[in-house]
Amino acid sequence: QRDDFSGGLRVVAETLLTLADARGRYAKGLYLAMNGESNAEKLRALLAPYRSSGGACPVRLKYRNGEAEVELGLPDSWRVRLDDALLAALGDWLTPANVSIVYQ
Repeated sequence: QRDDFSGGLRVVAETLLTLADARGRYAKGLYLAMNGESNAEKLRALLAPYRSSGGACPVRLKYRNGEAEVELGLPDSWRVRLDDALLAALGDWLTPANVSIVYQ
């Protein structure tokens, strides 16, 4: 709203969240697009340190090779905490275009 005292604008917030907190609160799923060259062991190694029981984010894989395409969800035991380091590592491996977060 306009602030008549300063002549500028004023913003009033009820809650402030860091980007990581907002991701954790509002993310519906982490989607990873993979192809026939993908490595399941590499995926396991990247996700393992961020596995979290409880309210963490579910992971869904969109896998495509030259003959087929499928989308599948990892089991609840593989839900992850959406840490900046995890997202950066996945983006480096799969390219950022193949890593997306879907929000509510």
